[in-house]
Amino acid sequence: MPFADVAQDAWYAGAVAWAGENGIVNGVGGGVFAPGKAITREQMVTMLYRYACYRGEATGAAGDLEQFADGEEVSAWAVEAMSWAVGAGLVSGVAPQALAPGGTATRAQMAAILMAFIEMMK
Repeated sequence: MPFADVAQDAWYAGAVAWAGENGIVNGVGGGVFAPGKAITREQMVTMLYRYACYRGEATGAAGDLEQFADGEEVSAWAVEAMSWAVGAGLVSGVAPQALAPGGTATRAQMAAILMAFIEMMK
């Protein structure tokens, strides 16, 4: 297990270990995964982007983050993934001209983005 805060016998341990070993997740720093913490929108799209890369899918779509008033708030480590998510049509913002990259992803947002992601992978 690459993360100190994920118990070996946790129901999700196998999935987290696989995702860590395959570069899908890196945790939140310091060898910590923070399994009980809410996920941000930029963390969510970064995981999807890394999974698409892992599968060898096309990830060349690039959206203009500057079209969003808060586009410059995307963390440096998430810019490429967020640009891809916007360009691929997975993310269009939570309000007119607002990405809310550091905001938490709602279940509805996650479901809609996952559905679009799965359709894109076909």
